[in-house]
Amino acid sequence: MSTILLVDDDSNILANTAKKLEDAGYKYDYVNDYKTALNFLRLSRPTIQIVVVTLNNSLGYPVMRKLHSLMADRATIIVYSNNKDRSIANWVKKHNIPYFFEHHQQEEQLFNHIKRSLYRQGQFFSHQQLSMLATILAKYTNDAESLVKQTAPHSKSLQELQHKLARKLDGIDNQRRFLSEVQK
Repeated sequence: MSTILLVDDDSNILANTAKKLEDAGYKYDYVNDYKTALNFLRLSRPTIQIVVVTLNNSLGYPVMRKLHSLMADRATIIVYSNNKDRSIANWVKKHNIPYFFEHHQQEEQLFNHIKRSLYRQGQFFSHQQLSMLATILAKYTNDAESLVKQTAPHSKSLQELQHKLARKLDGIDNQRRFLSEVQK
């Protein structure tokens, strides 16, 4: 299950950010209406750490309030808008939502902020990196996926994670083969 939820309206302004996340190996969920987003968050609340919401007019204010009250205590909430006047930015600031980015002007900053938020929350690795490690580790142990899930939160670099996983394998030969395979 992913830790990022992208809530886009029908203008699909988060499509580029979604593509960048995918290219970087991050797993995310993408919904295109607020009702689906609220239902998704009620079911997946414990796992979601970042919620990026497009807010382009005042019709989204009531839903944004609900979303903020539901998730503010456990997730980073980011508002992304293509609104040209400052009304949405002012509304976001007034409601103590700390992160606001403007579409077309701050798209790269939005992507970088998502990555930094994940790092601050202890997610140093993308879903793609962890899947690759689990696949290679599965050649040496049946508990590969659980070992990766248990070890990753306690590692701050890919090399550190690789070595910790290698130490959990039986036999020096298995450890060496695993390390040589993942460090290619």
